[in-house]
Amino acid sequence: MKKMFSLFLLMITLCMSVNAQQSSKKEVPPEERVKDIVDRIGKKISMTKEQKDSVSMAFLQFIDDIQKYNAQGNEKLIDLLSKSRDDKVKKILREDQKFDNYLAVLADIKKQIEENQGQQYHQQRQQGGQQHNRMGGGMPGGMPGGG
Repeated sequence: MKKMFSLFLLMITLCMSVNAQQSSKKEVPPEERVKDIVDRIGKKISMTKEQKDSVSMAFLQFIDDIQKYNAQGNEKLIDLLSKSRDDKVKKILREDQKFDNYLAVLADIKKQIEENQGQQYHQQRQQGGQQHNRMGGGMPGGMPGGG
């Protein structure tokens, strides 16, 4: 009985720590993400304040459309929305501002996001493995003795 109670307390503590880790990951508001993106574009392309505002609006609309159409995971829809956003930005930028520089910045951002997601995936897998080993002593089933 004492072992069961100890195991129960351990599981509650573990669940609480996992929940605390998940809640500590704060979601960045779209406006902040867009500001960061426009700042990064601004490092490669000199833009007026009006152009920055217009590019920000194009990105905010893009994020809003992804949420509105529930596009996460739908590559075709995301590609379509991305093309629409890029067409808007191309109209905002002057010829001498090099649309190719804009595309290069986006490629860098996409690469960084993919690398971060890969790192997060590996960290989660590593944490999951450690939790399994702590709970079950390395035995299948999560309990001592494999039961």
